[in-house]
Amino acid sequence: MTNTKKIKVLVVDDSAFMRTAIERMLVSDPGIELIGSAANGREAVEKVIRLRPDVVTMDLEMPIMDGLHALKEIMRLCPTPVLIVSSLSKEGAKVTLDAIELGAIDYIPKPGSTLSASILTLREELLQKIHAASGCQPRAIKLEFIPGKRQAKRVASPSDEIINRAVFIGASTGGPPAIQKILSVIDPALQAPIIIAQHMPKAFTSAFASRMNILCGIKIKEASNGETLQNSVAYICPGDHQTRVCRTTEGKYCFAITTNATEQDRFAPCINTLFFSAAKEFAHKAIGIVLTGMGEDGVRGLKNIKLMGGLTIAQDRASSVVYGMPRAALEQEAAVRILNLDEISNEIELALK
Repeated sequence: MTNTKKIKVLVVDDSAFMRTAIERMLVSDPGIELIGSAANGREAVEKVIRLRPDVVTMDLEMPIMDGLHALKEIMRLCPTPVLIVSSLSKEGAKVTLDAIELGAIDYIPKPGSTLSASILTLREELLQKIHAASGCQPRAIKLEFIPGKRQAKRVASPSDEIINRAVFIGASTGGPPAIQKILSVIDPALQAPIIIAQHMPKAFTSAFASRMNILCGIKIKEASNGETLQNSVAYICPGDHQTRVCRTTEGKYCFAITTNATEQDRFAPCINTLFFSAAKEFAHKAIGIVLTGMGEDGVRGLKNIKLMGGLTIAQDRASSVVYGMPRAALEQEAAVRILNLDEISNEIELALK
């Protein structure tokens, strides 16, 4: 009989109710071992050092030491994969993005304060993300701005609506820092739009787009329905919606965005949905890129772009936080190029010359 090593998990939350709810979910998985819990950040740091968990689930708002300060200490003293348990509010999104920059692997949306279906529906996502986080190498984001590329945002001109090529990026777990890395060094005057589908709820995509626009040289915004695409702009697909590109009778490219309540897809935004529209409207003029993430979303769409003659790229194993989607792209022969994260921005620029 083979003994499979269990994933050791530490639960950190100041709410006894939430600790109990999460613990019940964890013990229902035979592949997970609950090794302890903590009610504040200081206790969490001490237990991470002493118990050496494989994964930590952590609340952000806690007494004595909050989640961000605890995360800093954990990454400094004993780097460990941390999943943030966060609210879906705008403030919750902002603080969660701070945590991801500090090295958190991913986040779990925090339910309300009563045991209800909203908590029970989190079980599958929580367990999946714990399994994906186990074995990951957490790392804080270190942006390296290239001199000459960090400049004031360009003022749009009518010629920016003349689109010849377009770049489409899909990402899931570990995606925000990977996207930030690419956009921080991409040419701000790139002669193509960049459209990004990152698995995130609405409050998070809005906050993410705003933050990236401040940190990066290229203009970055959340896409809106009916908006005309422009060169030298990176668009973040809104969460809880499905985003497609389409062409008007005047020949301009624009966004067609619908609520996921209508389509009922598992992911919103769904990378496949975006990529299928990219293959249809841009064909060989599309560049499709699959970054780090769990599962296979985006792979079928990426293969469609490849079949239409477009360039397709997958992030390599070494630089991926979770080598799920990129591995599926490689195994299903959807990607023409397999590149390290540091090489992708340069590859985009070379392909557009």
